Amino acid sequence: MNILLVIGVIMLLGMIAGRIINKLNLPQVMGYMIIGLLLGESFHGILKGELVDSLRPLISLALGIIGFMIGSELHRDRFKRYSRSIYTILFAEALLTFFAVTFATLAITGKIYIAIVLGALASATAPAATYSVLGEYKARGPVTTTTLSIVALDDALALLIYGFASVFARAMAVHARVSFIGMFGMPLFQITVSVFIGALAGYALNMIASRMRSRERMLPCALGTIILVVGLSIHFKVDPILASMVLGAVAVNLQTSQNQEMFDLIKRFSPPIFILFFVLIGARLDASTLMKGSVLVLAVTYIVSRSFGKLAGSFLGGKLSGAKSTVTKYLGYCLFDQAGVAVGLALATFHTFSIIGGEVEAAGIVILNVITATTFLLQLLSPPMIKYGIKKADEINRDITEEDVVEMYRAKDVMDEDFFAIKENNNLHDIIDMMKKSTSYTFPVVRMDGAFMGIISLGDIREAFYEEQLDQLILADDIVREVKVVAYSEESLKDVMETFNSQNVDYIPVLRSENEPLLVGQLEYQKIKDRVTKEVLLRQREIEG
Repeated sequence: MNILLVIGVIMLLGMIAGRIINKLNLPQVMGYMIIGLLLGESFHGILKGELVDSLRPLISLALGIIGFMIGSELHRDRFKRYSRSIYTILFAEALLTFFAVTFATLAITGKIYIAIVLGALASATAPAATYSVLGEYKARGPVTTTTLSIVALDDALALLIYGFASVFARAMAVHARVSFIGMFGMPLFQITVSVFIGALAGYALNMIASRMRSRERMLPCALGTIILVVGLSIHFKVDPILASMVLGAVAVNLQTSQNQEMFDLIKRFSPPIFILFFVLIGARLDASTLMKGSVLVLAVTYIVSRSFGKLAGSFLGGKLSGAKSTVTKYLGYCLFDQAGVAVGLALATFHTFSIIGGEVEAAGIVILNVITATTFLLQLLSPPMIKYGIKKADEINRDITEEDVVEMYRAKDVMDEDFFAIKENNNLHDIIDMMKKSTSYTFPVVRMDGAFMGIISLGDIREAFYEEQLDQLILADDIVREVKVVAYSEESLKDVMETFNSQNVDYIPVLRSENEPLLVGQLEYQKIKDRVTKEVLLRQREIEG
C-alpha cells in the first residue's frame, strides 16, 4: 500500500478525531488512539502487520522528540527546588507500586515469579501521553514539574527493579542461584550507555547551536541530533527515550539566550509527528486480549493495584518530603500511563521464559497478555486522569510562553517613547551632536509638523563625518532614507514581531495611525525580546511559588 497515502489519511483522521474529542472536554490524544484502534488489528483495519512495522521509524522519532522535550523541562534551578520531593516521591511510588502489584497478583496466580515480574513492569510510567496532555493544556506548576521529572527518571528506576525481578523470577522458576551481577549489571550498563550518548550529544548540540546565527539551520541541527541519538540508542540496544531526555536536559542547562529558540522550533514541529505516533500506538493495541477470561481478571487486578500504588506512593512520598499539598494530593493521577518500557520488558520476559519452556513459558505468555491488555486500557484511561490531576491542582493554562506575552500587548504598550527625533531642517552638525548623546544606531526623521519622513543611520552619514566644511550645509532632508516598514500604535505586538522576522529588520518606527502618520515611538527587536523573556521568567517564578 502507498505509505504516503496512509500517512496522509492517519494525519487527517487523527486531527479530526482529536478536535471532536477535545469538544467533549477530553484530551486530544484519546481521539488519536481511538482512530488507531479503529484502523488497527482490533477491527481488522489497514494499520496492521508489515505496514505498521514499516512506520516504526516514525514511532522511534516521536519517542525521541518526546524524550527531548521532557528533558528540556528539567532546568537545573527548578530541579534543585524540588529535588528532595522528586527523589522521595520517585522511590515511594515505584516501590509501593511494585509491592502492591506483586502481592495482589500473587493472591490471584499463586506464582511468585509471575507476581514479581508484573510488579516490576507496573513501576514504569510512560512519558508520551503524559507529556502530550500536559502540553495540550499548557500546564505549569509544582505538580507539572514534579510529574515531568519523575517520568524522566522512572524508566531508569524501572529498569533496575526489573533487573532484580527478572533474574530472581527466572532463578525461582528453574530453582537456580541468584547472581547479583546478573540482577543489576545489565540494567546499570544500559542506563550508563544511554546517559553517555545523550550527554555527549547534548554538549555537542549546545556548542553548535551557540555558534549558529541562521534561524533556518536551527531546526535541522536539533532534529538531526535527536534522530542521531535515537539511532545510536537502537544500535547499542539501550533506551532511546532515556538518552533523548538526557540530550534535552544537558542542552537546556547549557543553553544561552541565542539557542533558546531551538526548543520552540522542535515544539512547533512535533504536533503532526505526535498524531502519527498515537494513531500507530492505538493500531498496535489488541482489544481481543481482554476477551480471555483469565487475562481480564488478572488485568483488572493489575490496574487496580497499580493505580493504588501510584496514588498511595505519591501521597506518602509527598508527605515524607514535605512537598506542596497539591503535589501530595494530585501527582498520582498524572502517573497512570503505561506503554513503551513495560511492553518492551514484557516481550523480553516472554522470550526469556519461552527458552525455559513448560509451565514457565506459559507464564511468559500470561505476562505478555496482561501487559498488552492493561496497556490498552491505561492508554485510554491515563489522559483524562492526568487532566483531572492538573485541573485539581489548578495548573491548567499556567504555562506562560513568550507567544502568550506577545499576544497580550500592542505596539504602543512596549514602544520606546523617549527617543531622539531628527527634524528635517537639522544640519549635519546638529545630527552628529544628537547621535553622540544616544546609544542607538538608527534615528527617525520627522517634518516640522511631526509627520514621519524616514530614518538616518550611522552608516548613512559615515562619509559625511569627514566633510566638516559641509556640516552646516547638509540637512537631514538631504540624507534621510525613506522606509516602508512601519508599525502603528494600535497594532498588535504579535503582528509587529512577525514583521520584524519577515522583513529581517531590527528597528521599526511607530506611527499614530495609517491616516495620521505622526511619529509617536520606536521599536527595537532586541529590547522587545529582552522584555518579553524577562516577563515570562517573572510570571513563571510567580506560578511556581
